[in-house]
Amino acid sequence: MLSEAVPAAFGAAIYPPALLFIAFLLASQHPRKRALIFLAGAVFITLGFGFLSVFVLQASGAESTKHRTVPAWIDLTIGILLVAFALVVYFRPPRGPKAAKSRRELGVIGLLSVGLLMYTPAPLYLASLHAIAKAHSGLAATVLSIILVAVIYMLLIEIPIVAHAIWPETTVRCVSAVNTWLAQHGRTIIVVVAAGFGIYLISSGIAHLG
Repeated sequence: MLSEAVPAAFGAAIYPPALLFIAFLLASQHPRKRALIFLAGAVFITLGFGFLSVFVLQASGAESTKHRTVPAWIDLTIGILLVAFALVVYFRPPRGPKAAKSRRELGVIGLLSVGLLMYTPAPLYLASLHAIAKAHSGLAATVLSIILVAVIYMLLIEIPIVAHAIWPETTVRCVSAVNTWLAQHGRTIIVVVAAGFGIYLISSGIAHLG
């Protein structure tokens, strides 16, 4: 169900730490090379987990349309997880950004590791994968859907990398400006999106329990 998966993926894409880190990389030496290594780590964990989780869910029958009680419990579980995530983000004290100059330069393994750790699946990305799994589309449609939500999930690092190849200096300035805006409003957007989808999934799960 792309109508559920895509909005959740856009919500998951709002990830200020990733934008801050990509801004740091693009302002350092060998910016594109280092940014692409970081992106490779993010792509590996995002697509790897996406394909694994969707196909395991479908193969296990947990998303079967014939047995609505199991999907209902999955909806409830992910919904509760999203609401809990929204509450944690809302009540967590704001953390000041680390100065880029204080970060030591990372090698290939370090950049890959940061990409893997930063893009370990977030609750809203899990909600996207859940929506794809329960749609039970054909193989090609499922694969394309997983790739689509993964691309959306990583937009905050993909767009700056592509833009930097065309407009290097302008991109660094724009990324810094967007990062400042997200520092002020990102938390509110994440809370609203996560809570909204969480409440929707909880309601859907309760409805299907009956």
